[in-house]
Amino acid sequence: MSSGKPTRVLGSVAERYLCADDLYMQQTPWKTIEQGIQRLREMAVAEMVFSDDINTRNPDLVSCTSVMWRKLIRLGPLEYASALAVMKREDMEETVLDMAKKLRAYADAVHGPTHARIAAVETRLQKLEDKIDENHKRLREEIREDLLQISAVQIRGSGTQRRCSPARERGYTPRAELWFFLRDCGENMNRWDGKSTAALAQRVRELKEVKTQSGSSTKREVAPVAHSQTARYDDDDMSDPLEGTSKTYAQGKKDNQA
Repeated sequence: MSSGKPTRVLGSVAERYLCADDLYMQQTPWKTIEQGIQRLREMAVAEMVFSDDINTRNPDLVSCTSVMWRKLIRLGPLEYASALAVMKREDMEETVLDMAKKLRAYADAVHGPTHARIAAVETRLQKLEDKIDENHKRLREEIREDLLQISAVQIRGSGTQRRCSPARERGYTPRAELWFFLRDCGENMNRWDGKSTAALAQRVRELKEVKTQSGSSTKREVAPVAHSQTARYDDDDMSDPLEGTSKTYAQGKKDNQA
């Protein structure tokens, strides 16, 4: 800083205020230690302007008087008053810079551990939040995987049910059961080879009607197992919209006999 600038600053202060007390009256309360040091420097500037005994142009080198210090205490927070009152020694001449060092040392002693504890707590909280976020993310992934597995099982289950659900679910008798019924009734199955499902169902109805009317067996003696199987059929259970041949079932019969 050039020597001309402090001179201009001091000159403007002298023009604005008639005495040091006028400048003191304009000062506002301070809350932090750094603000208190700034107020102390402002008082030093006033002393430089209005005192003929001060030759320095550096406010930090101005002697801190008891009047300046008491004014500083009155402008500061009440919780600092007791500590600041014993900080300034009356039997020693101390500069503004000396008192600024004491103020900063006091702030470090009072607020340093508190700030350290706060910082430690903030660090732990941040780690805890990160861990919670990580757990939530992992939990969401596990839930998502479980839902996908459940959906896959449901899809496979419904597909299996569709594949395993024959025409019986719609009220129809499967062709295989018609075939086995006729066979158990002693029918010549070569005759029915290649016949439609409707033809097989019609023949089953005829056999049932004959049995109901006569109370006896059909052309050939029906095997004993036929009675138990005919009980599973009724007139509404003989039609199947699926047309086909009985070759597949005849082949199944041959495989069973083999």
